[in-house]
Amino acid sequence: MPTGRLVRLTVACQGGRHRSVAVAEAVAARVRAAWGGAYGVEVEHHHIDHPVLPASTPA
Repeated sequence: MPTGRLVRLTVACQGGRHRSVAVAEAVAARVRAAWGGAYGVEVEHHHIDHPVLPASTPA
C-alpha cells in the first residue's frame, strides 16, 4: 500500500488521437478499486480540449 508519497503515471498518445484519456481513466478506476478508496486518485488531462488530428496515411 502507498505510504503517503506521490505516485505519478503519465500516459501519452501519439498524433492527437486521445486514446490516452481512456487509458488514464481505466488505470485510475483500477487503482481506486485496488486501494478501496483509502487514498486519493487524481486524473489530469492535458490538451483534451484540442481537436482530434486526422489519422496519418502511409506514403
